[in-house]
Amino acid sequence: MFFDTHGGIEYFLHYHIIFLYDRGSKCTIDSVKSQYAYDPDLTHLRKDTWCTIQGKEQMSRKLLLIGSISLLIALCVSGCHIHLSETHKKESSDSTYMISRVIENILYTDENWPQPLHADLYLPSKTGLRPAVIMIHGGGWARRSRNDMTKISRKLAQHGYAVLNVSYRFAPTYQYPAQLHDLQQALQWITKNAKQYQIDITRINTWGYSSGAHLAALFASFKQNNTTTSDLMTLPEIRAVVAGGIPSDLRKYDSSPIVTRFMGGDLDEIPERYAEASPVFHVSSDTPPVFLYHGQFDFLVTEDQARDYYQALIAADVDAELYLHRWLGHMTMFLFGNEAVDRAIAFLNRQNA
Repeated sequence: MFFDTHGGIEYFLHYHIIFLYDRGSKCTIDSVKSQYAYDPDLTHLRKDTWCTIQGKEQMSRKLLLIGSISLLIALCVSGCHIHLSETHKKESSDSTYMISRVIENILYTDENWPQPLHADLYLPSKTGLRPAVIMIHGGGWARRSRNDMTKISRKLAQHGYAVLNVSYRFAPTYQYPAQLHDLQQALQWITKNAKQYQIDITRINTWGYSSGAHLAALFASFKQNNTTTSDLMTLPEIRAVVAGGIPSDLRKYDSSPIVTRFMGGDLDEIPERYAEASPVFHVSSDTPPVFLYHGQFDFLVTEDQARDYYQALIAADVDAELYLHRWLGHMTMFLFGNEAVDRAIAFLNRQNA
């Protein structure tokens, strides 16, 4: 998942222009004369240099490619989607609050935790008790940062939610279920500080994308009274879940190096552990409501991961919705899935009313 909160669209366009066109021209990805300076970490691009185009023909072809990609994006975000719901009601999710405070780099873990972990807290101007969201970024359980979720965190705060956008420990140094224990620490922090920040602990939700969606859904399925926190305090249950691009059944990844590093072995070695780490395996009538959104062009985490999970939720009589976009893939759903995000917020509003 490649995203920069200050230039995601620019990055997406330029990265794909380089990949599709510049590999065959003299103006390559390694050229210092690029229109954008390339960051090898695939995190951001800087507008500080310019590309020397080799002749008018190359310029014309590049402009044509830019136009084609722009047209493709316009088509992708123009409503080619499927929305499955047993009880869906169209609602407006217009922003109604200002963001009153953003508190960055909060240490949310205990002193003796294996790795100090931080989070950013977004607070709305809403008076009275506020619902909360634990925000969880993606990156194959092994990379990226909570900065990827800044845009969604701010939008949720504008809808009246207190948002704790968290970092967590990475595989392979820390394998499953370490990340779930980190989220328990986040939930404990919210519970301890609920009075100070006017948070309603009966309305705490999770939201994640990609591997973050996996953690958001799996965490919500666990009974929090089986806590690993230091003082064994009773923790609240999760009210609702939003999961985008979710790998809901890890048993379908029998040879994925990403999943193997996270799990500490392959499927043949630890099949029971793979089942335990799969949200679809834990679906029951006690599962909290879930909103799923997914791109049908997603070849990294395929559409069946969302469809199978949705069907399991419906079969268990869990309130669930599934939003599918016909032309978006894994990264493009994250970058351009604005309507899905709006519908997810409307879903959370209903669950937290």
